[in-house]
Amino acid sequence: MHGVLNVLKPPGMTSHDAVAFVRRELQIKRVGHTGTLDPAAAGVLPICVGQATRLVEYLQSGTKEYIAEMTFGFETDTCDAVGKTIAEGDVSSVNLETLRTTLDSFRGEIIQTPPLFSAIKKDGKKLYDLAREGFSDDEIEIPTRGVTISGLHATQFFADANKSQWRPRAILKIECSGGTYIRSLVRDIGRTLGCGATMTFLVRTRSGAFGIENAKTLEEIVSDWQSALLPMQGVLPLCVPATIIDDAAMSQFAQGRKAALKCEAERVAVWNAAQTQAALALRSESFYKPEKVFFLDTPDNA
Repeated sequence: MHGVLNVLKPPGMTSHDAVAFVRRELQIKRVGHTGTLDPAAAGVLPICVGQATRLVEYLQSGTKEYIAEMTFGFETDTCDAVGKTIAEGDVSSVNLETLRTTLDSFRGEIIQTPPLFSAIKKDGKKLYDLAREGFSDDEIEIPTRGVTISGLHATQFFADANKSQWRPRAILKIECSGGTYIRSLVRDIGRTLGCGATMTFLVRTRSGAFGIENAKTLEEIVSDWQSALLPMQGVLPLCVPATIIDDAAMSQFAQGRKAALKCEAERVAVWNAAQTQAALALRSESFYKPEKVFFLDTPDNA
């Protein structure tokens, strides 16, 4: 069992919980996800099993797509709906036009401060552990990060002044680099508008090459994991631009040796004809050297 499961994670489950579920139900030890999805969020969570866990670094390098609901007029300590309200603001000037104008400044490369309630480590401790100990973001210097927002559009805006408790809401469609916190993006948009905003719903519709249209629920995966699993033959082409079948070269790579290939790509996937062995190889002058070698005809439960 080597490959990737395109999991449709339900809200209320952590990414770690989803990995533990797959490990327990499929009885395989080597399991890992390609990028954390917040517990309150739903959507695409690719989970690697078996030797595919060694490909996480390649699979998580692609862009992500999300649909998010942002609600204006308040901000929480977690930047989402499950947190405690820490600020409120006047929403009378918020409309679709002012929102779209504000979104223009958030496209491209930006510097982002992750939420205090996140798994990022500070001095060896996760930020959410420090938050639960009572520290605020005013007391902790949260490390910033550069992220790329390649797509950001408001697709819907809802406002109704006749409802006394109503807060305006908007639906955003987002494409971004890995490591982007949508909660922080929504928070910062709200601060720029001057009224505050909180992410009140989030679904990840794509993670790299894995889209929500092909995602399976955990129940569907347990009932028929064979049809849900994208095997290594389908996973490796997602990691490199070229794939070659070459028994002689694969034999060399299996022994940790360099080999010549008729290929121009910087990095290539190589298979033996029986498709029981594979390698990711990197160009080194006129030869290719193996980066990772996979033996798929042996049990892998360690």
